[in-house]
Amino acid sequence: MSDTNNLLRLKGIEKSFGSIQALKGVSLDVNEGEVLALVGDNGAGKSTLIKNIVGYHQPDAGEIHWKGEQVTFKNPDEALEQGISVVYQDMELIPSLTVARNLFLGKEPTDRFGNLDSDLMYEETKEVLDDIGLGSLNDPNLPAENLSGGESQSIKIGRALHFDADLLILDEPLRNLSVKESEKVLETVERTKEQGIGTIYISHNIFNAYEVADRFHLLDSGATIDEFTKDDIEGPKELIDRMKLVAGQEAE
Repeated sequence: MSDTNNLLRLKGIEKSFGSIQALKGVSLDVNEGEVLALVGDNGAGKSTLIKNIVGYHQPDAGEIHWKGEQVTFKNPDEALEQGISVVYQDMELIPSLTVARNLFLGKEPTDRFGNLDSDLMYEETKEVLDDIGLGSLNDPNLPAENLSGGESQSIKIGRALHFDADLLILDEPLRNLSVKESEKVLETVERTKEQGIGTIYISHNIFNAYEVADRFHLLDSGATIDEFTKDDIEGPKELIDRMKLVAGQEAE
């Protein structure tokens, strides 16, 4: 695999909590402009792996390379400063605030007198809405409580992109969304690929993962059990069959 467009490389990541080995030598790559689906059942190690990447936990062994340099993030803020942004499934917009205020929450622009620069916030929010395919909303001052679930999730992704994320980590981004809302979020993810953003897409939903991913990394009990590209399989059914074989079930 070429290093010219590599963003993240993990080499033999291990992590234990007491006598429980949560990660068992996981290695993977994420490149610019691609979506890597991290797939596995609950307890497979997906969330633990992400927490080790961004500094919630420190690996017991292994290496993390970011843009070609070996790194150790002490906390998620350090990872964010370097361009790694996580959109968690339980991270909600504040319903009473506008779309613009949610987008800039904690990073509100100010003028030279230190006052909130509402005009700049309004214009930049419109640009973000266009970039993520929500230009039809047309009003950054719309209260977030008026958004659909898919629109809210897309705006959370847009927020990460606006603040210069090079790698997005999406944790079950379609959970509790309708089919129509899910389609909107998947369209937003496709747009990130066009912008050269790398994405780790965490999901246990095989069909959604298949729709958006370029490559697949299958985890089970903290270990990598398979890795392949979309071109290597004929469709989501084969992906399901591979997961069943790992779990000791008979493929249909």
